[in-house]
Amino acid sequence: MDMIDQIKEEMRKVYLQDKKPIVVLYSGGKDSSLVLTLLWEMLLELPAEQRTKTVHVMLSDTGVELPNISEYVDRCLIKIERKAKHDGLPIVVHRAKPKMKQNFWYKVLGRGTLISTPKTKHRSCTHWLKITPTQEKLKELIAEAPIQLGTDKTVLTCMLGVRNEESARRAASIQKWELSKESLWARHSDFEEIMCFHPIKFVTADELWYTLLSRGTLPFGVTTEELTLQYGESVLECGIKTSSDQGNSCGGGANRLGCWTCGQVSGEDPMILRFIAEGKNYQGLLEWKNLMLSMRNDIRYREVFPRQYYTRIFKEDNQPNQIDLFNTDESTSFMNQFETFKRADHETYAPGGMTIEGRRILLEHLLFIQERDGHSLISEEEIQAVLDAWKDTDGIYIKRSEIAPRSFKYDGQLIFLPNKTINKKETKTDNKVFYVTIELRKEEKELYAFIKQRQQHNQTSLFFFPASQEFKDKKMVWNKATFVVCKSGITSKEEAAEYVYKWLGWHYGSFTEETKKAAINHLILSALSEGYSQNNKKLLTNATVTFEPLPVSTNDEGQLAFAI
Repeated sequence: MDMIDQIKEEMRKVYLQDKKPIVVLYSGGKDSSLVLTLLWEMLLELPAEQRTKTVHVMLSDTGVELPNISEYVDRCLIKIERKAKHDGLPIVVHRAKPKMKQNFWYKVLGRGTLISTPKTKHRSCTHWLKITPTQEKLKELIAEAPIQLGTDKTVLTCMLGVRNEESARRAASIQKWELSKESLWARHSDFEEIMCFHPIKFVTADELWYTLLSRGTLPFGVTTEELTLQYGESVLECGIKTSSDQGNSCGGGANRLGCWTCGQVSGEDPMILRFIAEGKNYQGLLEWKNLMLSMRNDIRYREVFPRQYYTRIFKEDNQPNQIDLFNTDESTSFMNQFETFKRADHETYAPGGMTIEGRRILLEHLLFIQERDGHSLISEEEIQAVLDAWKDTDGIYIKRSEIAPRSFKYDGQLIFLPNKTINKKETKTDNKVFYVTIELRKEEKELYAFIKQRQQHNQTSLFFFPASQEFKDKKMVWNKATFVVCKSGITSKEEAAEYVYKWLGWHYGSFTEETKKAAINHLILSALSEGYSQNNKKLLTNATVTFEPLPVSTNDEGQLAFAI
């Protein structure tokens, strides 16, 4: 108790020494609950006339906490507000939430942004969901804080429930910014206007739990029984992040508690499994998370390039050269275009984000789990934001009425290596993999634009490897796209070709002027490619997979159709 009394005395000094508002970063977990408990008790012990300084209690609400945890922290905040008013304490509650365009569902399901995993260097979702919203709220409080006279630039005191004993990583983070090993004060890594106070820095886990459990009910109305039921006794909180270097780490610890969608832990998430073992109906959440992580690196659900690459290509000023294959004019011949032709050559497999098809599968499967298990996982406002993102970023408009709860039966991931070959170790699908090459006299920008149009028309994507086909001796060059087909029910090369041709609109009843011109273009170029290859009797310099052209026929109305 001497230790607890000493901490409260230090808190009293901090509260009374200046006019700087105090910010307590609260998650509802054991560490932040202890800080708030001792601060609350200290304030109650002060004469009413001395309670003049505002204490801001701030919660980071990611929007993807487990349902029972969301309900728990909601109850905590309500109790804190009511009890503070009842006790006459100058406590104001804040909920730091990501803006819609930083929201998890908007990012992952709307824009196809890939979730961070242990293999990725940067935990980007920590910034969207925790750091940015918290920092924006801190900026507001800094702007509202009283101006300090003198040389002291700090205007806020931030109380953090971090302890040296938590982990080696936590101790290293504290040491990086602390004023000294003995001091409870530390600089804030991002704001010179904030000083951080670590009142429980030297408290052990046993001392922490003894203090909380001895109270029974914490002064703000939350019982220790409720706290231990929700969080357990060995949980590492993931809820507090004010910067990249300060606050608790995301995804860490064998018994972590944080976002249920977190990619920093394996598919067998110990947090979700612990609650399942305790009787929570969270099997569907684990199922969805495993599906998201499996589809994340599946080539069939990845864009060919990052969105920034497409943006750069389409913003280029150069216009594609329009070549008439039947024009014999030397000025527009293949030969005169050989040197300046924009080749679509890419040596490695370095794909972009998740395709619209993958995002729709995940959204509808999420809605299926939400409806089946009775959880509130995604709101109607968030769903609409996702659909708006599809329209804004991909040009694909899908009505809300077209999205329905739908279970998805995944056939196992198809993983490729950077050298464009199948990663046999990680690939799990039993479906056969086929390659269908389409050759077109379209420069890089025009080729990608054509395929983007097909994606928008079909509302689905097909992954392809772009490359150029050239014959140096004849000064002839064009581009090609080798599509990867791996789908249940497709068991032959001919079926794979038919599937790609239908996607391209190259079948009876679907031809437009543009697709008809592209189909004829492909037939001519593939015939030229085949002929030159046989004449040269050697492999082409940039060839990947060759595919024999299929015969074309016309129906009674004169429309073109491939004969399969």
